[in-house]
Amino acid sequence: TNKNMKSIKYILTTCAISGLLIGGTTSCSDFLETNPSTDVADSEVFTTVSGAQAALNGCYYQMKCYGGGGANRQDDWGIPSYQMISDLSGEDVMSNGGGWYNWTYNYWGETRGDIFRSSQIWTFYYRLINNANSIIAYVDDCEGDATEKQYIKGQALAMRGWAYFWLTRWFQQTYPIAKNMPGMPIYTEPSNVNTPGAPRGTLEETYQQILSDLTAAEPMLEGFVRSSSYPNVIDQSVVQGILSEVYQVMRDWPKSEEYARKVLAKYPLTTNDDYTAGFNDESTPSWIWSIKQTEEQNMGDYSPFAMWYNGTRSCWTFACFILADDFVKLFDESDIRYQQMQNWDDPAGTSRKFWISMKFRDTEDCRGSMVVMRSDEMLLNAAEACARQGKESEAKDLLWQLQDMRGAVRSEVSGEELVKAIWIERRKELYGEGFALFDIIRNELPLERTGNHVEWGGATPFPARSWRLIYQIPNTELLNNESMTDAVWPNGDQNPYDGVYVPQQ
Repeated sequence: TNKNMKSIKYILTTCAISGLLIGGTTSCSDFLETNPSTDVADSEVFTTVSGAQAALNGCYYQMKCYGGGGANRQDDWGIPSYQMISDLSGEDVMSNGGGWYNWTYNYWGETRGDIFRSSQIWTFYYRLINNANSIIAYVDDCEGDATEKQYIKGQALAMRGWAYFWLTRWFQQTYPIAKNMPGMPIYTEPSNVNTPGAPRGTLEETYQQILSDLTAAEPMLEGFVRSSSYPNVIDQSVVQGILSEVYQVMRDWPKSEEYARKVLAKYPLTTNDDYTAGFNDESTPSWIWSIKQTEEQNMGDYSPFAMWYNGTRSCWTFACFILADDFVKLFDESDIRYQQMQNWDDPAGTSRKFWISMKFRDTEDCRGSMVVMRSDEMLLNAAEACARQGKESEAKDLLWQLQDMRGAVRSEVSGEELVKAIWIERRKELYGEGFALFDIIRNELPLERTGNHVEWGGATPFPARSWRLIYQIPNTELLNNESMTDAVWPNGDQNPYDGVYVPQQ
């Protein structure tokens, strides 16, 4: 190859290529960090398609259970950790004061650039981007089957687009009102310690990169069939689901509907039996993308199941996630989702009571799988997109399909009230799955914590477009990146910590 090969640290696996690409039965050995004290040259990895697949497998490992922020924190274990951060930052899921997420719930300087969380999030996604960049740059020159290389490259492109998308939602106001604001530093080539830092550019430029990656990945994954043993692997349906989410944030409603319907054509909705079974089975037909825990690869006592307070887990649990009582009031008593909830007394002996949820219950061996994307989200994406386009009949048909299944009373409202009803249904259907903070930000809503939030010490209200909901750039990034300055916007690259963003005209 004529490309300038870099030296980079990889997490590699010895999983055979057939095990992931064509649905074979080959199993992976433990994931190992190769040469942990030294970097690995790309020339050592990208010789054959099997080497490229091993690098890709390492990316999946990072996404599912690796301490990506580098601090090996209990709340830094891949996608599930970041889903939990989003939920605890919202209004519906609370912390009872125990466990490792209480600081998230209480916003104790959580979004500041000098607090660990900002650096943790930033590092997780950029590490994934950098490894994906190497796969994208070098896989074409590997020895091996052309179709296999195409599938590997398509997955890496999707990973990179997904990572940039999540970064934008943590580190900037929502796209339609902030497209000219600073975006994310964009890297599309492999980097090392000597690579000059990239500037923030604009949010519009970041979304152009996101769409470029995802729309390139979609056709490249045509015909790719992942093994049922690896539900965390990105296939074409996952890419289409991410595209629906991206277009939803951009308020490109026709595109958001189009991609949601592509996925809905292939996946059924979650049945009531599946909904009430504990959300722990990766083979659930409605699950589009999920994380399977095994004896060798798992989050241990830091999985979401260890955080939910419901008294069902057979092993150690922090028992810190409960529900806000005003959230519970949104449910009809006939709703099967309401029937999963119970009002318990405070075990500390106070007069406080709290609501627990049985939605997330671990398996007997404490290896429950975790959902990342399912068809019900796509239905709600399509419903909102239809309502936003004035196609109210179609929007209601979709919304009622879910409400009828769950035993909820149909929402008969129209216009903007219909859109709000769909937002409420999203909260009721998807709580605990990582959408709370991002929906508040994209819909320009205030954070309003009422009811028992006051009793439990988390009643921290913020107005719509509050900077307190947006993470600051890590101070270490501003210190080390010569293309960025540490002055606060609009005089520099740092996000404000407080105050309200007023959209520019």
